[in-house]
Amino acid sequence: MKDRSRQQPHELSFKEWLQEVESRTCKESISAIQQQNMMQTLMQVFHVYTQARVCSSSGEEIRTICGQFHVKRALEIAAAGRHHILLVGPPEAGKARLARTLPSLLPRRSRPSLREPSSRCDRNTFVGEPEAPGDLILAHGGVLFMKDLDAFDLSVLTVLAQTVATHTIPIEIEDRWVEIPARFLLVATLKPCPCGGSGDPTSLCCCSAQEIAQYRRRLTEAVHACFALEVEVSLTAHESVSHHAEESSARIRKRVEAARAMQQRRYGGERHIRVNADLRSSAEVEHYCQLDSSGQELLAAAHRQLHLTPLQGLRVQAVARTIADLAGSPTIAARHLAEAVQYVSRFIRYKE
Repeated sequence: MKDRSRQQPHELSFKEWLQEVESRTCKESISAIQQQNMMQTLMQVFHVYTQARVCSSSGEEIRTICGQFHVKRALEIAAAGRHHILLVGPPEAGKARLARTLPSLLPRRSRPSLREPSSRCDRNTFVGEPEAPGDLILAHGGVLFMKDLDAFDLSVLTVLAQTVATHTIPIEIEDRWVEIPARFLLVATLKPCPCGGSGDPTSLCCCSAQEIAQYRRRLTEAVHACFALEVEVSLTAHESVSHHAEESSARIRKRVEAARAMQQRRYGGERHIRVNADLRSSAEVEHYCQLDSSGQELLAAAHRQLHLTPLQGLRVQAVARTIADLAGSPTIAARHLAEAVQYVSRFIRYKE
């Protein structure tokens, strides 16, 4: 039987987290009334969260989508390592439909929910309040889908990036700040340019180089901070995909669960690492994502040619670790790293 005491703090359920908060507040120098009011407010958050989970969607069946095999592969990797993923492509390419399949690929025991906030929401609505939690809070433990990322207010993108970095959301209760856990799998869709046609051979882009650069400049920080995987979704002709067999969500989910089991065994003794996406420091990546000489040469070449930032370099290795896990490999081969490099963001590498 697995030792529950080894469960990571960030993996605590809301109920366990509330119990921990209650234990801490009892030790602090606040009045009994303040403690009672704080816990009542937090219980309201917990109630709304559990109701949202009961009514949540399990995601669309991926087999109903024809083609886009490279996108489906990227979604499988995202699910296996809990890596945040960005889908970039023109309008009507099916980005949103593909994104909504992600919960169906996650392990069933986690009962993943799907939260899809409106792009018209402001920061306060997105985060919410203790009495009325927003999608950012309610996405904890599930999938957060940001459709049309470019349409969101910059304040929303800023708090999203902060939450991805810290895995918590600070809320004020009884003149005190409490950190609410916020761990989710983020998936977003985005046009490559204001009109959506840039880079697509079947579309005619009407944007100037300056307009594209300005459009991407506004989103660069959020894209860099949030996403480990980026994949292009193109307009696909029906006749080009009709002869291929489509895999079901259940079949892909079986591989995801096997990869998650490998990660569970690998990180069983770690306090802050549960899945490969939790590898954040260079020391952690160096320890768990060791490369052979050919892999090290490939990574060095990627750094030179793609001008990878330190964060991107760490994420490439963590994604490669997930690709190896999906293959059932205890070591990362050069081919695993080569595939991971393909998912480095092209969106933020645009040059006028």
